[in-house]
Amino acid sequence: MKKLGLIILSILLLVLFFQFDLTSFLISIKQVPPMGFASLLMLQVVSQLLINYQWSRIGKIMGGEHNFFKMLYVNARGMIIECVTPGVKIGGEVTRAMLLKSQLNYSGQEAATLVTIQKMVSFSSFFIINLFAFAHISNEIEVFQNIIIKIIVYFFLIALIGILVMLFACTSFLENRFIKREAKYRWSNVLHKYIITLLTNIKILKNIKGEMYKQFLLSFIIWGLFPLKMILLVHLFTTNYDWIFLTEVTFISYMVGMIPLLPGGIGSFEATMTSLLIAMQINANEALAITLLFRFITFWFVILISLLYAGLWNLGGRKK
Repeated sequence: MKKLGLIILSILLLVLFFQFDLTSFLISIKQVPPMGFASLLMLQVVSQLLINYQWSRIGKIMGGEHNFFKMLYVNARGMIIECVTPGVKIGGEVTRAMLLKSQLNYSGQEAATLVTIQKMVSFSSFFIINLFAFAHISNEIEVFQNIIIKIIVYFFLIALIGILVMLFACTSFLENRFIKREAKYRWSNVLHKYIITLLTNIKILKNIKGEMYKQFLLSFIIWGLFPLKMILLVHLFTTNYDWIFLTEVTFISYMVGMIPLLPGGIGSFEATMTSLLIAMQINANEALAITLLFRFITFWFVILISLLYAGLWNLGGRKK
């Protein structure tokens, strides 16, 4: 599967290379007004602050330390690590868990639980949106009409959504089953305690009236800002676009970028988004310019401000 992904990625990158014209590309970049681009960067900052607020809110419900600025440091460090680890962000989440222990005094179980719950809430929204996005775009784009690709994508999305729904809907049942079960080995004992801690904290989240709805609404807002930035960016190039298709392109590209092929999803994200924009009848050089600008806003800019914030935090700590 990974080899197939690399082959498809290589083909897409070769196609883009032969369609690339440097002069037209630079002209496309220059037509973006500085104030419009600055506004998109500010919108990205809002997205990052909302994500951090979600982390702090879940931490507060769990009864742990939830200092907003300390949590922002934890997320900044996690984001820095994500840029050097392939696709699915495991390295970033491990870093966050370790920093939750050292910076906010969480236990190992509590840190892993906070990371897991935040990802569960966030990805529940993400996978549901992607399911609808793929259902529509697969009828519009020829490459997605392949029956094997459709089966694989639908299987993984429905399976992942099903697992998350089961964890949220059957929490008490699962908790009782795991409590009655005894762990036989040392490693399974650690896993056993982690799952019980996770299910217990999900129950706490569910028992606060309206909290689950607020968490999912917050996740949908955060993910909703993602295609909004894309729509506003494309609007700087052309007014001839379908905002629904642009939204689907954004989510599908992000999902492909999560496949662990290269660090940070680099290459797979750009190739997928540029190819889909070209399929949308956007000029190839403009499509690449849009993709690279969007990638800078949502990825490289976040890395830069994360490095700046982490550096200032560490500098302040050394002075103290």
